[in-house]
Amino acid sequence: MTLETIYYIGQTIAVIAILASLVAIYIQQRKDHSLARAEHQRQILSEVPRYFELAATNPAVLLSLRKCFVNFEGASSQDQAVFVHFMHNAVNIAETALYMHKDKLINEASYAGFEAAVLMSLVTPGGEQYWQRARLAVGADIREALDKALAERKDTPPVWEFFPQFAPDQVKASISNEKDEADA
Repeated sequence: MTLETIYYIGQTIAVIAILASLVAIYIQQRKDHSLARAEHQRQILSEVPRYFELAATNPAVLLSLRKCFVNFEGASSQDQAVFVHFMHNAVNIAETALYMHKDKLINEASYAGFEAAVLMSLVTPGGEQYWQRARLAVGADIREALDKALAERKDTPPVWEFFPQFAPDQVKASISNEKDEADA
């Protein structure tokens, strides 16, 4: 065996080793991406209970939200502040979900759920009033995504249809009357 043959064998082994290293790196990156995706999914899902927690544990906050879902502009500045905080958290979670979805860190179904949660609040009379002001103060990406979804999804029900604790007194009375008429 000549020195040249040994050199070529060494080069071949080096190329094979490099290719094997690249394949191993690729496999590891896919595994890391899957783990990151699962972690991000858990992280954003853990934010959701905090979104509802304040309203569930504080009757005054819940009352402020009920008032603002009906008429944001007519509510007191204190009620508006509570509502803005609540909605800001919701839009912030949706924006986080949007970017995670774009980076393929959460799936389509999860993103759709976060978007729908915000839309249900924005289709209320007070939510529409809030959004006319707030849309100017949020990131362009989430503003465009929510505006597009609002235009396309005209059948989105108001938040109180899924979360009755947010139903204002007028809505509760209307539902009660409809139920009484149906029972009669």
